[in-house]
Amino acid sequence: MEFGIGMEIEEEAFQSGSCIHRFVDNLSEYIRERDYGSGIEHFTIGLVVIRSKPGYEDWFKQRKPLFRKIQKIQIPGQDITEFYNCYSYDIKLSDAEIDRFIESGESAINLFCQKFISSLINFDSPSMKKRDFDLCAFREDVLGFIDSWKFT
Repeated sequence: MEFGIGMEIEEEAFQSGSCIHRFVDNLSEYIRERDYGSGIEHFTIGLVVIRSKPGYEDWFKQRKPLFRKIQKIQIPGQDITEFYNCYSYDIKLSDAEIDRFIESGESAINLFCQKFISSLINFDSPSMKKRDFDLCAFREDVLGFIDSWKFT
């Protein structure tokens, strides 16, 4: 399974965002060769780290979970790439959580881990329960990786 993260992030959170990318790259490598079933082949988390401003709340809303049987992506000058069984959703941080996020890379990773583990409830929807995906094994592997992660 391929796992990744995309971020919409404020400038002041770039350094912590880099730590999150490094953490997720390592997590992705850790789970890449594991088999959780064929129901989800690509799993992407969108992390929204942008403070709310009055009148602009709708600009950076938390997107709902979305499953796509086929997702086609075309990069200019290249052929269309098709991805199968793609699942994605967003995690949006509150203003108070953003303050914690920018404190340090370690606090950003801790906050992301808490939010990520609690967000796995998205898999409990009826449409996701019928998919061939071993959520228990995935959760255990993620928790095991988090427990073994060393902050550098």
